[in-house]
Amino acid sequence: MKILVIANMFPSKKYPSYGIFVKNHIHILEKVAKTVDTIIMKKETNKVKKLAAYIIFYWHIFFTLLFKKHDLIYLHYASHSAIPILFAKFLKRDINLTVNLHGSDVFPETNLQEYLQKWVKRLLKKANHVVVPSDYFKKVVIERYKIKAESILISPSGGVNRNLFAPQKNSPNKGEMCIGYVGRIDIDKGWDDALIGFAEFKQKTNAALKFIMVGSGKENTRKNKLIQDLGLEASVECYDLLPQEELVALYNEMDVLIFPSRRKGESLGLVGIEAMACGTPVIGSEIAGIKGYLIDGKNGYFTEAGNPSSITKKLMQFQCISLEERSHLIQNALRTAIPYDEKMVQANMIELIPRLTKKLIL
Repeated sequence: MKILVIANMFPSKKYPSYGIFVKNHIHILEKVAKTVDTIIMKKETNKVKKLAAYIIFYWHIFFTLLFKKHDLIYLHYASHSAIPILFAKFLKRDINLTVNLHGSDVFPETNLQEYLQKWVKRLLKKANHVVVPSDYFKKVVIERYKIKAESILISPSGGVNRNLFAPQKNSPNKGEMCIGYVGRIDIDKGWDDALIGFAEFKQKTNAALKFIMVGSGKENTRKNKLIQDLGLEASVECYDLLPQEELVALYNEMDVLIFPSRRKGESLGLVGIEAMACGTPVIGSEIAGIKGYLIDGKNGYFTEAGNPSSITKKLMQFQCISLEERSHLIQNALRTAIPYDEKMVQANMIELIPRLTKKLIL
């Protein structure tokens, strides 16, 4: 069996977490396929170089689909790769295409993504199968694109390596409460709500506090200014994208993770599951894929998306619970992560591959 994976996101030495789920997914496919070829792009911030990279990426897709034979074409991120695939499929109709949809494919976050929606819709009509990361996203895709439920398969973004993302015995013995945020510093990720909520909490408690922020993005400058405006320079530690091994250490340092996303396109929210796998409860927005695994009062707490005061309230609630109650949250968080173990996800994906090689028309 020969499989071709197409993705415009893939990790690099400079950006090790960028598209890491694509890399992990390729490793899964390599377990069942004789050959796994790839057409991928790595992160490029220079606009001219990025444009040139996309032109090469598109030509590579088009000619590979036309002149090379693969049993399965597996696409991650439909919106940015739809056009060359549609042209190739027009000329070569027997291409067996599976589209793995992610958040911004269905819920556009930029004007360009909004424009590309018409191509996404056309691509899904030409695809043989669709894969989504959660039951929430499956329901959204069915409603938005009128695709039959039996044609949509669920696989949670490669899952979590619970051998790596796990409680560490050598976690620092802190004299302070440590709160965390992990995610892009971009619009609607809620990083600003997390900072404001933390600042309000800091004003209402005498406890020693630390806030760890991991991530970077288009709003880095605004983030730095907000930290200064809130007077949090001494309380906030900021990190860019980190290798997973370093990220695990920080999850273990956190008492609780804030997952304040405002995005309807939060298709799963793997960050919250990674934290839980490390025994870190989550305070998360009651929206989208987060609702699929976060249970209020069991493994964390829900907050109102876009409401920093709601975050403050839940931080105060978390601070006041007993050690026994906190232990229950931790144990429940660990149990929540079990179904998302990458070994289970891999096994399920391996079982799906024979089905994906059959050319079911949506």
